[in-house]
Amino acid sequence: MLVFIACYGVSILDVTNDAWLLSGEDITQHYIGWKFYRASEWTFPIGQIQGILYPQTSCIIYSDSNPLLAIFFKLFSPLLPETFQYFGISGLLSFFLVGAFAGVIARRGTESRCYCFLAAGLTSFSPYLFYRMFIHTALASQWIILAAITIWVYRPYFSSWKKKTAAWTILLVAGTLTHIYYIPMVMLFFFGFGLQDLISGKGWKEDLAAAVVSIGVDLAVLYIVGAFSVHTSMEDTGLGVYSANVNSLINPVIFSRFLPGLPYGEGQLEGFGYLGLGVLILTAGTVILAIYGVYKNRKKTAEENALPEKNGRRDTLAAGISVTIVFLLGFLLAFSPVIRCGENEVLTIQYPQFIISLLSVFRTTGRFIWCVAYFIISLGLITVGRMVKKKGAVVFLAVLLVVQAVDVWPLVQVRKELVHPESGMVTMKSEEWETLAEGKIHLTILPWSTVHGMNGLKAAYETGNFAVDHGMTINYFPIARIDYEKLAEEDGVLRQKAENREDEDTLYILDTREAGEVLGLVVYEIDGYYVGVRE
Repeated sequence: MLVFIACYGVSILDVTNDAWLLSGEDITQHYIGWKFYRASEWTFPIGQIQGILYPQTSCIIYSDSNPLLAIFFKLFSPLLPETFQYFGISGLLSFFLVGAFAGVIARRGTESRCYCFLAAGLTSFSPYLFYRMFIHTALASQWIILAAITIWVYRPYFSSWKKKTAAWTILLVAGTLTHIYYIPMVMLFFFGFGLQDLISGKGWKEDLAAAVVSIGVDLAVLYIVGAFSVHTSMEDTGLGVYSANVNSLINPVIFSRFLPGLPYGEGQLEGFGYLGLGVLILTAGTVILAIYGVYKNRKKTAEENALPEKNGRRDTLAAGISVTIVFLLGFLLAFSPVIRCGENEVLTIQYPQFIISLLSVFRTTGRFIWCVAYFIISLGLITVGRMVKKKGAVVFLAVLLVVQAVDVWPLVQVRKELVHPESGMVTMKSEEWETLAEGKIHLTILPWSTVHGMNGLKAAYETGNFAVDHGMTINYFPIARIDYEKLAEEDGVLRQKAENREDEDTLYILDTREAGEVLGLVVYEIDGYYVGVRE
């Protein structure tokens, strides 16, 4: 929390301050998605957004507006101010929970509160957290990954079926309602949790039952929210492009004060996973301590290791194998199916088609590198806390925190600019827009691609914002999982409506003046757009 306020300030926590959200960047899409959702009537499914792809509907999941918070705040919409944004609160909450779970994980290795506090600070300076914050804010809710690791490392506490089922189900649903990419991330650690139980022979059948319940509840939640109500393929293009580079964990790109950037492939910034110099030193220290621990305990007999108070040789083996497999799976998911080292393609994994189809739903596989990165930090914090004397561990972590903060500060400086944009969306300047929009309930773009094609993404966001602010629907807004064939069909329907002169309530943006005149519209040229109305 302190890291967040020091880096971003407090002005963005003002829920009525939305100027910083209207820069035309990706967060603008997320905010406008929330505005359309808030303006929509309550229906079933409860996450349905009306008017954003009129006459089609969409779902709050696909506007990346953090559905968990969107649904919560919509419940209280009548009590909220007319302008209301929760993205600053979301960012603060993410930093707080990242630090909180990191501190809880660190406590698994030591009872030192000072050490746990420093662990929270170190983890809060994770470069990939800053890299995502206020770009894809829902994807900066990386506390979900740390929460999954927390359940695993506190496995004895979650030994009963009720506790493990409740914990994993709640976390899976929370992750799903934050961003769907957290579904496989949570399941990765759930798999590791269950695998350890399987190898140690303790409660794996209960884990299997818990998984069935968790997945069943999660599917039900997705249905209730409306994830399956969008009639388009869940698969997306770009699999193999948006992966993590083999050098991802040590590649700061241009965001380190100490280390040089390394080459990477096109699209692979989606797999940005630089650990930071402080965490790299922590990792090296962890490896050294682990080797020392193995050397120190080399003379222990199998009988000693088998004693219950020593946790047993089988439990140790189960932990080691499950951790190793989760690491390997995390790397495999992040790097594949096209593995690149620097700018060179090393290997293309020929997965079966059903795996390709599944991965295509989560095409930006590079994001799985965050699971690996946070797992590295977690194991490092536990190992140092457990194997180094309290004062030494505190001093060591304090030094690492300073090194980490100084190292990633260039990235922090760049990301701070996101909350202080120099310019926003300024395409629609003329006061004529206000005059022509009076009494209209639909903003129709014919063809739908006109604004996006002519003036780019910012302009498409701006027309959407204009529509929702004036209580109008719009037939195109750039969100995820759009059925473009359906959009083209709707163009014909909307054009027919215009030809039948059933459009007195419609404001048009057209690709040419002639297109409007053919439809019998009065056409104005405003801010580079051809704007048509029925008079």
